[in-house]
Amino acid sequence: MMLHKITNLTVRDVRFPTSLEQHGSDAMHTDPDYSVAYVVIDTDCGLRGFGITFTLGKGTEIVVCAVEALAGLVIGKSLEEIVSDFRGFYRLLTSDGQMRWLGPEKGVIHLATAAVLNGVWDLWARAEGKPLWKLLADMVRHGKCFIYIQDCAIVREMAHLLCVVLGSQADCEVH
Repeated sequence: MMLHKITNLTVRDVRFPTSLEQHGSDAMHTDPDYSVAYVVIDTDCGLRGFGITFTLGKGTEIVVCAVEALAGLVIGKSLEEIVSDFRGFYRLLTSDGQMRWLGPEKGVIHLATAAVLNGVWDLWARAEGKPLWKLLADMVRHGKCFIYIQDCAIVREMAHLLCVVLGSQADCEVH
């Protein structure tokens, strides 16, 4: 059981001064400072999850504020509660009535949600004692459905491809 209760969520603005020598610049982005909103999710048992979302410079300040605004929706939940209905948790983060207008499927809320969800995925993998790629591969192998991925590929095809890449043919049976 994953009864780890989330007790805190912090976010930091981390920037790399890539604009000083024009690293990563192009015609549209002449002074990019590659940056991340870096999320740390703490639990009551000491387990932590880490997530990031990529941004460029000053915009990170806005994403950090958005993550801080979402923190109240995360703190107090158990990991089990979240992962038992991950889709519902995603909708909780993107459907807040006062934040929704900032772009639940794009923009600042999308970036903030990505950082939080990446942290939760990492926390889940750590709780299971697995690297994240293994957690995901095992989920697909055992027939867990990623409803939002079904638009792109059939789950059985994804499971087969994962098995071919990660394991022997004997491991490629989808249960």
